[in-house]
Amino acid sequence: MCAPIIAAGLGAVGTGISTISAMNQARAQAAAANANAAAESNAAQIGEQNMRDAALQQYRQMAAVSGEQNLTAAANGDAIGYGTAANALKDTQILGQENLARIYAQGNQNLMGSDIAVSNDLGQAAAAKNRSTAALVGGLINLGSGLVSAGTSGGLSAGFGGTGGGLASGSMSTALGGASQYGPFKAGIGL
Repeated sequence: MCAPIIAAGLGAVGTGISTISAMNQARAQAAAANANAAAESNAAQIGEQNMRDAALQQYRQMAAVSGEQNLTAAANGDAIGYGTAANALKDTQILGQENLARIYAQGNQNLMGSDIAVSNDLGQAAAAKNRSTAALVGGLINLGSGLVSAGTSGGLSAGFGGTGGGLASGSMSTALGGASQYGPFKAGIGL
């Protein structure tokens, strides 16, 4: 008479340990994904600052080259507003703007990649949190079905003054109704 109760108790302990383990694993995965998202976000901020620094360096280089060209033209007695000197300045600005466009394009592509990575990491964290909740619900369901199974095998009802036939007579018939499609199920659980 005690064996089914002990088995049900051991089954409940095993289900509880399994549930807690699954929940802890899912929580650890969520924490790792959140940490990855934070690290990727930090890397994106550093990348954005590097892009700004590279662009600033390009502006400085353009200004330095243009200044040198102006000084050279003025030292040679050339006018800087037209002719060869003006063309050289114009070319310097065009090439510098092309370099700036590449700097900004590469920086923006890197930021988009980081945004996608952060989004993926946050999605993994949310999924892991959902797995934790699912583990809890699944564990509770397994615990309940294990206890019901032990009760229907005769151990629990006999231990509580019953006849050993499972749950109280008629308790499942209300839940299943009188529909004929439940007949095999009801017969399988002794109703």
